[in-house]
Amino acid sequence: MSQLLLLRMHNFLSFSPIIDNWPDNTAAHQRARLLEAMRVRGGVTTLEAMRFLDIVDPRARIVELRKEGYRINTSYVHQLSECGRPHAVGLYTLIGNIEGAAITTFSTMPRDASSLQMRLAL
Repeated sequence: MSQLLLLRMHNFLSFSPIIDNWPDNTAAHQRARLLEAMRVRGGVTTLEAMRFLDIVDPRARIVELRKEGYRINTSYVHQLSECGRPHAVGLYTLIGNIEGAAITTFSTMPRDASSLQMRLAL
């Protein structure tokens, strides 16, 4: 097996428990997956969030988390795309971790209230 394939399998497996904890595809569960990934892994890139956390536009979820008061730093790293080409992508890291605050809130919200999503202009 190629090293790239092994790396992708490892990444998927390391993110799998996070998806298991937050299986719904609501905006609230997507934010919870991002928070948990940043806490557990120390940071998550845009490509990792899209590939392994099933978040189509992680940037919108990051904006929402910032509006909720989370301090999230964005730096840039080079990461390979599916085609094997390097791209500069955002690396999100949580600053001043508020342990469990948003995750507890997300898990107790009624489904219709937690499914609100930010509308992005097209």
